[in-house]
Amino acid sequence: MWTRSGPLRYAAAAVTALALAGGGTACAIIPTSGSPIPAKEESNSDPLNAPYVRMIAAPPRPGAQPRDIVAGFRAAMSSVEDPGWKIARQYLTGDALTEWDPASGVTVFDGAGPKQENDGDGVTMTFHGTVAATIDGEGRYQDLTLTGVERDVTFGLSKVGQEWRISSAPPGLLLSSADVKRAYGAFDVYYPDVSGRWLIADHVAIPIDPSESQVETLVRWLLRGPGRSLRGAVGNVLPSGTRLIRVVADGDSVILDFTSSMAVIGDRLDQLRAVCAQLAWTLNQVIPGQSIQIQVNGEPLPGDGRSIKWQNYPEFNPAVLTGEQPAYFMRGGVLRRIDHDADDPVVEGAAGQKTMGFSSPAISGTDRKAKVAALGDDGAVYVTSMAEDSRWDKWIGGAKGSILTPPSWDRYGAVWTAENIPGELRVWTAYGAAPQRVLIPADIAAANVEALRVSRDGARVAMIVDSGHGPEVRTGPILRDEGNLRIGELRTLVEAKEGQRIYDVAWKDGQHVVVLSERKKGGGRVYTAYSVTDGRSEEPKSAAQVSSISAAGDSLLAGSDDGGDGGEVLSWDGKKSEWVTEAKDGASTPVYPLG
Repeated sequence: MWTRSGPLRYAAAAVTALALAGGGTACAIIPTSGSPIPAKEESNSDPLNAPYVRMIAAPPRPGAQPRDIVAGFRAAMSSVEDPGWKIARQYLTGDALTEWDPASGVTVFDGAGPKQENDGDGVTMTFHGTVAATIDGEGRYQDLTLTGVERDVTFGLSKVGQEWRISSAPPGLLLSSADVKRAYGAFDVYYPDVSGRWLIADHVAIPIDPSESQVETLVRWLLRGPGRSLRGAVGNVLPSGTRLIRVVADGDSVILDFTSSMAVIGDRLDQLRAVCAQLAWTLNQVIPGQSIQIQVNGEPLPGDGRSIKWQNYPEFNPAVLTGEQPAYFMRGGVLRRIDHDADDPVVEGAAGQKTMGFSSPAISGTDRKAKVAALGDDGAVYVTSMAEDSRWDKWIGGAKGSILTPPSWDRYGAVWTAENIPGELRVWTAYGAAPQRVLIPADIAAANVEALRVSRDGARVAMIVDSGHGPEVRTGPILRDEGNLRIGELRTLVEAKEGQRIYDVAWKDGQHVVVLSERKKGGGRVYTAYSVTDGRSEEPKSAAQVSSISAAGDSLLAGSDDGGDGGEVLSWDGKKSEWVTEAKDGASTPVYPLG
């Protein structure tokens, strides 16, 4: 996790060291490596002012050569001391200054070089390296290390008078991975779902602003509202037009003083509680254990606004599932609950009886009377309750000759499935026997979907998609604008590769999935955990002959074709890094609630 900084405070020793490094002529020198000079901030007891590594850039030196000009420009781009990039702009010619837009996004580039070529009166400096990631203007970090995108980055230079300046530069900011670790912080910011009952996490990379504290930065980020990746998938309970006036540490509390617009929530108890939960869960990352107070123009807000702590809002927990979770599996055509003390009993109701042949079960929640959705022998999606005398009801049928994917529940009580018709993809959701068509992005309108899973917080989908180039995993938000359901912009999490097979995908929580794959035929199956918000992944782990997978937090279950009589159910022992048998003799299709 990257770290953030609090307000800027010099340490006398650091200032002295920098002056000496510059030969006593300036506060800093231009490093030939292209990275700013670091200096640790003075430590203090103020909980709002966390220490960080400072990065100090300097304007072009008289007579600086092209290599130093490019190095200085790159250093200035990564300096938190100059959030407006005033120093960086001094390295550009007039035309380049007009074209360069530092707010357009960040390319995280790690490269060697540069190689210098003289071209008449100008110079070209070329760096060859790897694009490690990108960060857009809304803080969406996209890790690209798995794809290994290599490219050349070129700077053109010409003389302005007697001094070299950059005449053409790459668009946006060009930072190294080390620059990003120093100049950005990674945080989860929380927004209420569209019903205002739960929180949904969004992982963002936020640039350091030394003029304000971590708390100020996060609150101002929340006041901006969700970015386009979640806009329409979450609500925004903070009143429109509200601004943060100040943040004050007061003993064990932190006071957030807002403008008059915030006053309206004082009489709206549900909205007030959602606002408090949103602030508490977001700020607990930087002021853990401390309480928060809301003020409006210096006056305390009544009710919950006087003392806010994240543990006071457990019902908003974005994890959805907490503690030990029930788990289920199939054997002998019926659904069983994993409970070794009770000999893995069958569930109550129709799912625990051979009243209908069914497969691929999904569980709607943790209640013993939760619903079960499954594929029937005819390929339709059926639903029943885990209750005595329940029966199967058809919720989603599908057209003749089409194939429905295994069902997936969202936390609102709706079942989801994708329908594959030759040359056409349809996505459906249903709260009963009246399915609703979900709008989908045009780029997958003719794709084949092998699996569709809804995240436990109900905000995103993960799909195994094949558009003709092989299977890949794509994720995107579920937009619930005015009751119209739509899958938003999809991002590729696992790219299609020659010989790659993808068997299953399962949600760990609202931001992480587990993908079961085989990278090339005969190469062995592995499971890999990914963050859907930034694309980062863990090291793949062996999955032997595993054919299906289900996850709940750090708990992982898998179905295997081994084990005799048709299969077995395994759990992953993280401490021993091995699979442990939970059920055998024909056990299959393990499943946790939701996800």
